[in-house]
Amino acid sequence: MIQELIEAFSRFKFLKLQDFVSLFGISSFMDFKKGEFLAEEGEKCQNVYLIREGIVRTYVMTPAGEARTIRLAREGDFSTANQSFLYGLPSTENLEALLDCKVIAVNIEKLRELEKENVRILRVSHEGLKEAFSEIVGRIEMFTTLTPEQHYSKLLEESPDLIQRVPQKYLASYLGITTVSLSRIRNRKQ
Repeated sequence: MIQELIEAFSRFKFLKLQDFVSLFGISSFMDFKKGEFLAEEGEKCQNVYLIREGIVRTYVMTPAGEARTIRLAREGDFSTANQSFLYGLPSTENLEALLDCKVIAVNIEKLRELEKENVRILRVSHEGLKEAFSEIVGRIEMFTTLTPEQHYSKLLEESPDLIQRVPQKYLASYLGITTVSLSRIRNRKQ
């Protein structure tokens, strides 16, 4: 199991063997079936998840009761409830396994304790936050500068696997359009 954790965190070249041992001590390997929740709105999320296999959809509910997909995380991505991770508050979003998922769950409270003792572990969190910030800014730019068709083309170019693996209704929600609009865009692309 520790070898799997080392492989999962291998992009952080600055980590040393003792850091992996420390991370292993606060982590658990978990499986979620399609449709299961990793975190739910109103509850405090205890973990940050590193996805080893599968796709996790993050969505929020509008006042009208409509689910809006705000993120699709896949292998190699971190996923967590932002308010819980950043401030220890209940989640304002839902994290749902779109496919059967295998994750490494890192306990947030124990991670915070490790960060106080180990600058390299703090750097892992920092790098993860930078990735999240960059992704958020990219999505904002996309929604403000691209048409839905351009957004779909960009997604098709950068993440063709998502197009194949994610059900159309969630892709449409992620793109900020209806399933009918997505079908039209797909038909024009073919």
